[in-house]
Amino acid sequence: MPYEDAIKDTGNGVMIDLKVIPGSGSTEVPSGYDESRNRIRAKVSAKAIDGKANKQLIREFSRLFGLSSAQIRLKGQASTRKSIELIGVARADVIRTLSLFFEHDREN
Repeated sequence: MPYEDAIKDTGNGVMIDLKVIPGSGSTEVPSGYDESRNRIRAKVSAKAIDGKANKQLIREFSRLFGLSSAQIRLKGQASTRKSIELIGVARADVIRTLSLFFEHDREN
């Protein structure tokens, strides 16, 4: 799957390259895959003001993978191109979880 290219093993966990769309009408994490940028798309309803979109993104990944916010590091605070590191998570587990979303997208 192409989206797997956006997921890298870090030794501490996994780094996921993202294209974040803040201020969306709804929150969808993940919301697709951007093949031209090799990034998983994520839509958040919060606007990119005072770090609100970043906080919502961290909450969504925390919920999705059952992690505490201390296990999540965000790089690219002021950019729509971000990388999020999930500490203590195996790449295979991340791929398995995300595959549920990407498989569902292909069926629709």
